[in-house]
Amino acid sequence: MTSPGSTNARLAMHSTITSQVGPEFAMAANVSPPQNFAVHASAHGAANCSESSSESRSPELPLVKASDRESRIIAEKHRRSQYKAEIECIYSLLSDIIPTQRKLDKTSILRLAADKLRNEHVFGNTVKCDHLETWSPAILKCFDLFGGFMIAVTCRGRIFIVSPNIQEKLGYCHIDLLGQDIYKYIHNEDKDILRFHIYPPELQSGFDDNLLKQQHNFKIRFLRAGAKSDLPRYEQCHINGTHRRSDKATANGIQDKQIIRRQRVRHNRTFTSSGNDFVFIGMVHVLSNVRPVCLVSPTAYSEYKTRHLIDGRIVECDQSISLAAGYMTEEVTGTSAFIFMHKDDVRWVICVLRQMYDQSREYGESYYRLITRSGHFIYMRTRGFLEIDPNTKKVQSFVCINRVISQEYGRKMMEEMKRKYSVIVDMENQSERVSCVDEAPVEHPKHLERIVMHLVEPPASENIDELKLVPPSKENIISAIKNSEKVVQETGIRFDTRKRKKSDHDDEEVLKRHSLV
Repeated sequence: MTSPGSTNARLAMHSTITSQVGPEFAMAANVSPPQNFAVHASAHGAANCSESSSESRSPELPLVKASDRESRIIAEKHRRSQYKAEIECIYSLLSDIIPTQRKLDKTSILRLAADKLRNEHVFGNTVKCDHLETWSPAILKCFDLFGGFMIAVTCRGRIFIVSPNIQEKLGYCHIDLLGQDIYKYIHNEDKDILRFHIYPPELQSGFDDNLLKQQHNFKIRFLRAGAKSDLPRYEQCHINGTHRRSDKATANGIQDKQIIRRQRVRHNRTFTSSGNDFVFIGMVHVLSNVRPVCLVSPTAYSEYKTRHLIDGRIVECDQSISLAAGYMTEEVTGTSAFIFMHKDDVRWVICVLRQMYDQSREYGESYYRLITRSGHFIYMRTRGFLEIDPNTKKVQSFVCINRVISQEYGRKMMEEMKRKYSVIVDMENQSERVSCVDEAPVEHPKHLERIVMHLVEPPASENIDELKLVPPSKENIISAIKNSEKVVQETGIRFDTRKRKKSDHDDEEVLKRHSLV
């Protein structure tokens, strides 16, 4: 049986443990331990006991206390909670630096907080150190006009300002560079050059107002951002800048670290060892061509693709036409391709296209001269492919691959093409036609309307194997030619508005002869 004194001792010890380590740990201590449990009582635990009688040391009731490990765990949790709360408080004060969608670790938050204090030290009396207000769209547009980005470092090399357009130049996010050591991003051979300009010997020996008036121009190599597995890539950069004395500078010069420690002991305010009292601000221009030399494929300068309706109207054109002929895609879309050809060549091209329609050939090739946006003619080779519905045999469009060729080769192939189709086109009638039209080097719109109308006429025979043309309406054909006339006139060509002396009926008869061959 348990004596009353033993019961009182147990209750007293239980209350003492509860007050020290909390109710949770005390509940665990109330559980009866094994009989062979060894009792280890420290001096601290013995001092806190309310009674020191022999009954408290009885083997039947061992003394239980909170271990040092548990106490350290509880204290560490409390310390981390306080640390996290302080970090969140600092993070809330950096809303002008860190975007809302950006998540940073604790080290980065402390680094940016130190950078904000450094900005306040440098510009505290002159400008407001809010980064989002500083980098307004107008300021960034000025940097784009200058072709560079701004950077500010302390004389010790700490970056405390960098413009956001550095991401376009070198690939870095400007927030990640704030508070970093600039020497980590400079080529090893150029570090001495940078140190000489941002921390000149004159500044180390003492402060002189003339230092703030000097302009520094030098070239160094910056490390371009990339993956850790990539080899380091440096960009040649030109820096133009000057020094500035901080608004809250506490000394007129830079002292040695030992002098700084000695003056701090003597309670004298002086220049800090981080070098925040004198800073270097400059513009950085990337001299290396970071973009590829050729933004498009080599063939894009001499080749482009178009899609046409069967009357020759352009319904689709790629951007490479601007490199080959100078036209924009919006200009030529909806226009007739024939009006851009030389008037001596357009008849041959139409005969080739009509042969494809009548003989059900899916492929054709023609050579001609094309007028460019500047008003000059270039030699072209066009390979056309009909887009045929396999079920209905209907043809509504065709695709052309147009390529610029040399003048010598173009003349040779044009002579061969004319010799091949000379049976179809009567040269005598053509020369007579040329003598009676205006002086424009391209076909007259009124005459081109009649030629295109004949081009889209269905064949006379009704063979099942022949292709079935699906021509657009006459109004659409006329509208496309009128749109073409406006574009051609912008190249400097003017059409004769006088009434033609010769009827176009003879030209239609010449074109119809090819269907009889």
